[in-house]
Amino acid sequence: MANNAWVKATGRGMVVDWLTRSFAQYSVVWVLLSGLLGGIIGTGVKFLFEDILRPRVGWKRDARHLMQTYTTPLLRSSESLERQINNLVRNVDKKWYQTSDYYKLSLLYGFGEYLYLVHAIERRFGFVAIDRSRAGRRFNYRLNGLYRAVTSFRYFRWSDDEGSVADSAIPRRMLTAIGEVMASADPPGDQGCMLFTEFCIAHQQDAQFRRWFADLDNFLIGAESGSQYYWDRLIAAEANLRLLVRELDRTKVTSSRQGFQNLDKTVSREVRDLLEAELLKQNPGLGVKR
Repeated sequence: MANNAWVKATGRGMVVDWLTRSFAQYSVVWVLLSGLLGGIIGTGVKFLFEDILRPRVGWKRDARHLMQTYTTPLLRSSESLERQINNLVRNVDKKWYQTSDYYKLSLLYGFGEYLYLVHAIERRFGFVAIDRSRAGRRFNYRLNGLYRAVTSFRYFRWSDDEGSVADSAIPRRMLTAIGEVMASADPPGDQGCMLFTEFCIAHQQDAQFRRWFADLDNFLIGAESGSQYYWDRLIAAEANLRLLVRELDRTKVTSSRQGFQNLDKTVSREVRDLLEAELLKQNPGLGVKR
């Protein structure tokens, strides 16, 4: 035991002695080496905090602020529009959209208000990396659910009648344009959505304003008239709005526990199967109401 202790002590002494002599002999080299190592470590720590951790914290803070700003109005607007579409679907035989000016203006305003909010959020997306998180990507996907339903081939890839599918779609940019023109002009510079009274006056008096809604108007007429692809697109839009409502209403204050409605009213069984598979996969505990 004593010999082992003596050996260890001697070994440590030799190492210390070698370091002392080496530092004295090569002091400049040691200074340069320590400076180099210190610089590497300092650069690594700076990179970790400034280029990795701080941006991530900033992204999360900005995304959280964005969600806090728009959650309440977007929840109210998306649920209101979903209820209006449900009302049209369940009363399609009455043809209210084509016979009642109030009903038509109310539904167009519902779409316009929702599209305005989406447009406002998309403008902020250019500066907020909301898709950096899983929750952000899910929100972004559901926010664009209505667009997939009414502008794309997402639910109609099975169809051989590509011309009719394309004719039933609303150009994506026209929906963006609706969101843009729905910004209130009173007071000037205000970024809020126009009120219903402002909308009714503009729709009645401004031909160009009405033109922005022409494609949406034709789409809703086609859906109410029972045209296959128009109708199925409308039901797909309603289902995707229900998903967005559930995503936004974490506290379950609104009727977001409500199941998906009207899926059985699709003309095409293929569309119904796609919707049920997609929606119930994301919400396994949610029923499909008929």
